Amino acid sequence: MTVFQRAAESLQEAGWTCELPPPTEEGVPSALHTASETVIRWVSSFALLSNSDETVWFLSRHDYSTGAEGAFAWNEWEELGIEAATTDAEAEAVSRFWERHLPILLSVRNGYEYLAVRDDGAVVHGAEPEFEEADVVFSQFEDLLRHIIAQPARRDHVVDRLLFDPPSIPETAPDD
Repeated sequence: MTVFQRAAESLQEAGWTCELPPPTEEGVPSALHTASETVIRWVSSFALLSNSDETVWFLSRHDYSTGAEGAFAWNEWEELGIEAATTDAEAEAVSRFWERHLPILLSVRNGYEYLAVRDDGAVVHGAEPEFEEADVVFSQFEDLLRHIIAQPARRDHVVDRLLFDPPSIPETAPDD
């Protein structure tokens, strides 16, 4: 069993949905041209990998294709950052940040958040309103996969909140 299968299984044990990918498409989407082989193999190992209420999900190979349908584009947070920029210099800074960071997970559970792989292999976490103020959460992508597989008992890491916290249950109004 590959590390990718073990990580996906660990997430399924935590209540995530995993759908196997269709046969590998020809060519790598242009958005993945600078990604490491490990990241490309990871995003190619599933068609869907999301928590039970679909508020946190890993991006699949298909998500990086131009014209991929979905509520959020793979580069949605970059687009939002560029839209929010008030000067050309700010928009350029946003673009420069995202040239070095490939989003691999998006979350809308508690506001907009993401995990991305930086061009040096580190995994970073960022959140709105300043997506570009990201913190390194793992020094290498493989460390993220090992963390998922381990399903740590002590869940005080920002990644644990994204991956292993159960979806929130909406409050209901008391009966009158």
